[in-house]
Amino acid sequence: MKKIYFLVIVAVISLWQPSFAQAQWEVRGSMGLNIVSMADLKDYLNANYFVGNDRLSQFTPAVETGIEVGYQLEEHFQLACELSYEYNSFSNTALSTNSFSYNLLQPSLLGYYTINGKGFQFKFGGGIGPRFVFASELSPYTNSMLKYRSTGYGFVAKVDGITSIGGNYFAYLGFDLRYNQNGKLSDSDGKEKINNVTDAALSLNSLSAGIKIGVAVTF
Repeated sequence: MKKIYFLVIVAVISLWQPSFAQAQWEVRGSMGLNIVSMADLKDYLNANYFVGNDRLSQFTPAVETGIEVGYQLEEHFQLACELSYEYNSFSNTALSTNSFSYNLLQPSLLGYYTINGKGFQFKFGGGIGPRFVFASELSPYTNSMLKYRSTGYGFVAKVDGITSIGGNYFAYLGFDLRYNQNGKLSDSDGKEKINNVTDAALSLNSLSAGIKIGVAVTF
């Protein structure tokens, strides 16, 4: 009798767990941490903001949030659109009137190879898309906020996994690598922001690695 009860419970759980072979749409929201290398920006900030032990290292942390909508075209292939938002700011406490921050919008068209199971899914893929940078600098000379922007393109490679937390809701864990050619910063009049280290236009081109957690819904 105990064996019968056990088999019945296993069968019920198996039927309750959603199957990704049947689900077509997936919506995901996430947030996480990136480790970012922006070589041009690092040199500029170290020359103008930080000295000695306060100098920035090659890699700095940045916060990222993101949303993604995916459609399961075939059993093992998913097409998705992602919009991620990365933010970072830099300031020197000894120079309270000196600060620099940027906002990076990263929309991407993605393709995934998927491994589907009862209540879980693994995805391996990547994509490409435009990149939009909005930067602000509080000038130590005029005490005014200077605004810059740039556009470019970027690539992303991702490894994602989700596991059921009940019904069609899933816990999400993802890892990604990103390479962005973000273009040259310029103000609203089109005047380029010059990096006084290189005497060339300042660029926020970046290489990053990140880890993300969140929630996904399938239907």
